[in-house]
Amino acid sequence: MNLTIDLTPSEVAQLSEATMHTGLAPSELVKKLLNEYMPFGSVTDKDDLDAKLHKWQQQDGVKLAPDVPTHTLFAQWAEEDARMTEQEREAEDRLWEELEINLADNSRKLQLRALS
Repeated sequence: MNLTIDLTPSEVAQLSEATMHTGLAPSELVKKLLNEYMPFGSVTDKDDLDAKLHKWQQQDGVKLAPDVPTHTLFAQWAEEDARMTEQEREAEDRLWEELEINLADNSRKLQLRALS
């Protein structure tokens, strides 16, 4: 269903500011607010998951960008890696090594079959 709403200039300003803050399009933000403040009706698992994801992205200050092509993400990550200092690279390598050790340790404790 399409719905047209007449807004006052101050309401337009509020909506514009909120969309800049959330990164959502005005129609997406209004729909989100409608779903949050109208508790009746069913919410699918996907809608619930999407709502949580949007909430976490907002809390983390991450611009909401659904359906970002994989090549765009890889390009972004490559740029971020290029800006890392040697200390940051070493710290990240240590984190990954620690993760691998902990995963292997948990697999042994849980007697999981090795993947190879």
